[in-house]
Amino acid sequence: MTDEHGHDEPDPNQLPRTPTLKIARQLAQELAGVATVEVDTIEGRISVAVTPRNPDARAFGWTDFSDELILGVGDYGGRWELEAGPEDVALLEDIARSVIAGRVREVFAPGRSAVSVTLADGSVETEIGGEAPAGCLPLPFWRRWSRSVQYAPYR
Repeated sequence: MTDEHGHDEPDPNQLPRTPTLKIARQLAQELAGVATVEVDTIEGRISVAVTPRNPDARAFGWTDFSDELILGVGDYGGRWELEAGPEDVALLEDIARSVIAGRVREVFAPGRSAVSVTLADGSVETEIGGEAPAGCLPLPFWRRWSRSVQYAPYR
């Protein structure tokens, strides 16, 4: 479809070309019956939410801006800000598949959490995040004494 100036107009019914769309489609097929995979299109980017049926498993999602990826796994922590190059797309897929396999642990403290994901090769990716009033510091050694959850696999 072209506009009055001869330029191609985007097709509102076509999903944008984003680096992780293929991963989202694969996961939707592979997880049929054990999780819901929602893919939403928002102004040239996609947002993916993966919600397991198993209440002991961890939900996750990502937003693909075509040149930047933001992956979220935890309540406060577990936010990976990635570029859209092949290495980071592979990391996103590896983290996603590790969460699905139940290789994710989250440690909670007031207003913060640390999410650790054990990847297929045995390495561990950890992200810490929090929301607290300005000037508040975390209690010492909070990751040692706080409540932690080892999430279950989707299947």
